[in-house]
Amino acid sequence: MRKLAMAVAVALPVMGGGALAQDTLKIGYIDPLSGGGASVGEIGLKTYQFLADELNAKGGILGQKVEIVPLDNKVNPQESLIQAQKAIDAGIRYVTQGNGSSVAIALSDFITKYNERNPGKEVFTSTTPRSIRS
Repeated sequence: MRKLAMAVAVALPVMGGGALAQDTLKIGYIDPLSGGGASVGEIGLKTYQFLADELNAKGGILGQKVEIVPLDNKVNPQESLIQAQKAIDAGIRYVTQGNGSSVAIALSDFITKYNERNPGKEVFTSTTPRSIRS
């Protein structure tokens, strides 16, 4: 729970005032929610929802209620990018995923490029896999 709260709390000032204008801080959870990987994705989703409930019971993050928005990627990097774009189109500025380094790499690349093209509308992600961190 601390990792999620800390990541979002650190990102909020970086993301500018637009993220604070909403009453609810939405986090897009991109993971398999159907097909063969659904059982793992559902466990991750329940964990994130539990953590959001715990944070909300303590007043949220900087006074904002936390909502986890589930997005099914079917453990597919291309589907993950579609889901990331859907999240962005819905105004979600924070996305995460839990399964598949190929998904993490695709999302990291997509969001990095999105952020370069859209200054002031950046999206924060916690998808960088350990293998590509410096």
